[in-house]
Formats: sequence, structure tokens, C-alpha cells
Amino acid sequence: METDFDLLARQALDAYGLGDAQISFIQHSENITYRVQAKRTYLLRLHHPLTPEMGTHGQNPAVIESEIAWLDALKRARLPVQAAIRNRAGQFVTPLERDSIPLNASLLTWLDGFDYTREFETEDTVRQIGNLVGRLHQHASHWRLPRKFTRPQRDMESFRCSLDTLRPAVNDGRIAYSDFYQFETVLETLQESLILLRKTRQTYGLLHGDLHKGNFIYNDPQIAIIDFSLSAFGPYLLDLAIALSDTREEFRPILLEEYQNNMKMPANWQTLVEGLYLASMIGTFSFWINSPEAQETLVRRVPFIAQEYAARFNYNERFWFEKGVE
Repeated sequence: METDFDLLARQALDAYGLGDAQISFIQHSENITYRVQAKRTYLLRLHHPLTPEMGTHGQNPAVIESEIAWLDALKRARLPVQAAIRNRAGQFVTPLERDSIPLNASLLTWLDGFDYTREFETEDTVRQIGNLVGRLHQHASHWRLPRKFTRPQRDMESFRCSLDTLRPAVNDGRIAYSDFYQFETVLETLQESLILLRKTRQTYGLLHGDLHKGNFIYNDPQIAIIDFSLSAFGPYLLDLAIALSDTREEFRPILLEEYQNNMKMPANWQTLVEGLYLASMIGTFSFWINSPEAQETLVRRVPFIAQEYAARFNYNERFWFEKGVE
């Protein structure tokens, strides 16, 4: 039986002349996504997050159009990303309504391949990822933003907002106060380090925002990047931190070497990378806080990250890098 989102997907596809296409639900995360099979294969996105903590930027067509503008620029720069498709009215964003509430849809080309999982990880794939992330940031550091370009910020204010969403879980016992305190201290320390980071086009700009393995596609032997829904303005090292966190320890030097072929590292980068990784984990926990399916993982992962990583960071101990070597 079709759900109301399935019906909305059909309605959106009518706007692209694809009303008779076959659709299959993929997942509901920051968007609701469908695989669309017609003469070609597409990805349909309904910009409706699973939880409010994932952001409300999908409600604003201008923000989605800005994401698509960057995708188009990256595509023209020969980076392996998806391309957006215009609807019959010539627009990239298709407006819909659900229960009288506006909801937006967009359609992207489909990238063939497999979800990039640990079984595909080799020196070559990690080298490609380091190169791609470096090229992504290099492009952003030189790209002239179009007029009215708008994307969210991933900065200290956003990190603190994510932390604040965890407070109800402290009150009801899902998160121990001692673990929450470690996260608070991490953000205080990170703020001090970010203040010292000179904000230039080489250190701060457009980033992907969610570069874990699930947002890479493996089409032997090539790697491509997908899902720019959480792209934002922030320190480039945030992307690097997320990518490193989802890379085997023995392969991390390879990723870093390739990245540095495209981007110069700022002073104190290792401390910043570790601190930004922890900030990204606070954001991940905030996504999980109101998701019933994620509660078991939340309760298990929070103390591990707080005690094994955050506590060491707060004692000025490195957990990924050798202290004193920058």
C-alpha cells in the first residue's frame, strides 16, 4: 500500500514528466529518498527530515537551489557528483504540500555502483577519497559564490545547539551527566582552538558536512561523492575529521597525504581535527535523540565516545595523532 509520501513522490514526478516511472523507497534521513526507474535512473528527494534536529533548511527552496548550484559547479570541475534535473517548468526545486504544509522535492541523476563499505576499503580507495575531499575543498576555496547563495553554518553556535538537544536525555537518564560534561568541555576547548584558526578561504568555506562511508559510491575502481544535503559553511577540517573517523587507522596517513596534495594544513590542525570529530559526534547524537530506532545505539555510543575520546581530548591527550607532532 502506498504511503502519503509515496503519493507525494508520484506527484513530484508528474512535474518532471515521469509520473509512470517505477519508484522504490530507499530511506528517510535528512530527506526521504526514492530510486526512480524510467528510461534513465534517478534519485528523487523529498526534503523532509526524519527529525527536526537534522535541520529545516529543506523548507527553503533557495537553500536547496544553492546546494544544486554547488553540485553543478563541482560537476563542471569534473568531480564525480550527481547532477540536478529541471522540472517541466524549468525549475530545480518542485514545491509540494503535505497537510497544508509546504514541502519541496528535487530530482538528481543516479550514480551507478555500490554503497562504499569496509569490504571495499583499500589503499587505492582511501587515496581516492583523500584526493576527492582535498579537491572538493580546493574548489570551494576558489569558487565565486552566486548571488543569493545560502547554506547553513556549521560553527560553534550550531555545535552548541546540537549539545543542547541532548539535555532531555540527561534529565531522563539516557545520557549520564558526567558524559554530557565531557562534551561541554570539548566544545569549550574547541572554541579556544577555533579562535586561533585564522579564518581565510583556505581554512573556512563550503564543505560537504557528512563525509562518512555511506556518502561515497564505489563503482570499481572509482569512488564518487553523494548526498550534499548537509553541505554548509564551516571549517574544512570538519569534513576531514568525519572522513578520517570512518577510515581504518592504518589507512589514515594515506588519506591525509592525498588531502594535503590539494590543501595546506593550518597550524594546530591535529587538535582541531580531533575536536571537530567530537563536535560532529555530538551532532550525530542530536540526530538520534528523538529517533526510537536509534535509542539502543545512542545509549551504547555516548559513553564510549565521551570516555574514550572526549575525556582524553579534555586532558590534552591525542587519540588519533602523536602529541607534539603537527
